[in-house]
Amino acid sequence: MIKRLSLACALGLAALPAAAQTTNGLYIGLGAGGVMLSQSVNTRSPPAIFGQGDGHRFTFNTGVNVLASIGYGMGNGVRLELEGTWRQARIAGAQFFQQGNFQGGIGSTGGSVQSYGFMGNVLYDFDLSGLGPQFRWVQPYVGAGLGLALTNVRDIGFNLSQSLTTTATGSGRNLAWQIIAGAAFPLDNVLPGLAATIEYRYWQALPPRLNLETRTVPTQGQQPFLLTQFTRQFSPNVGGHNLTLGLRYAFNAPSSAPAAASGPLGFTMPNFARPASAMSSFAVFFPLSSAALDAQARSTVSQAAQAARSGGVSSLDVVGQADGTPNANNRALSARRAQVVTAALVAQGIPRSAINVSTVGGTGPQDPTSRRVDITLR
Repeated sequence: MIKRLSLACALGLAALPAAAQTTNGLYIGLGAGGVMLSQSVNTRSPPAIFGQGDGHRFTFNTGVNVLASIGYGMGNGVRLELEGTWRQARIAGAQFFQQGNFQGGIGSTGGSVQSYGFMGNVLYDFDLSGLGPQFRWVQPYVGAGLGLALTNVRDIGFNLSQSLTTTATGSGRNLAWQIIAGAAFPLDNVLPGLAATIEYRYWQALPPRLNLETRTVPTQGQQPFLLTQFTRQFSPNVGGHNLTLGLRYAFNAPSSAPAAASGPLGFTMPNFARPASAMSSFAVFFPLSSAALDAQARSTVSQAAQAARSGGVSSLDVVGQADGTPNANNRALSARRAQVVTAALVAQGIPRSAINVSTVGGTGPQDPTSRRVDITLR
């Protein structure tokens, strides 16, 4: 009786928003924040026209970044994602100089760097719900991405003398990469599947090429003409540190558990009025070689969670199975299926501490009825 009462009180947490869970299925995300591009210095370059080599030094003001993403959660913590980003920062200072010599170079009077990124990301969500209720409201994740950057450098101007002016512009389509560390905070009390996110990214792209043109300054009766034009490799470090705040919405997230009745002192009280469902076990079926919940499987998990919340249940047994040869691959598939169902039960308000998880590897012959997870209420 004490054991059942303890579980029932814990189930009262269902009055709160659903716990963080691994994403399963399609989702979209939006975010915005700041970017700090790293300073770039290259002192190893030979002299060139006017004694100016390819040496340079760039510093940047804090800029902005905006991103949009669409992805798919595998249900086992892994997410695959496509992302589009836009970043822009003003150039605080740009200087060209001779080899190793900051004296005698030319300095900029302005300019900006703008970059569009198209990335493919792989991310992994950490499910902390099993550590206790204090970890219900956060889900950390890490990831990495590879893609393409379209970078434009504009409006850099240099004053060589009163009679000459030099401008620099450039663009490039280059390889880009990034590493990601973030956390999601579920907002299921606002909308099931909605989460706020905070992310740190280090994003880096290969440098474009810069084209410099030196022209004469127009005077009375004389039009300006091009004096020199040449292209040099430079690295304005379109990569750097990014901090982004955003929102993410998962389309097939299960609904939050219904709120339990409130007691006279404001404490959440379990519902003992109704006995547990006559059905004490549920079978959640999966497609061949899959650990993703379809609509029917999610409905079965919801029925099991509802039966557990109705009272008279001390624990739940979750057993993952797979058909085919008993081997490491099928044992791993069974474990992933059990993990997905466990995460869905936790999202429905079932305490992780009340769920006993086990797996069965391949059960022998190919049999669709063995591609399942059994949920037993005790």
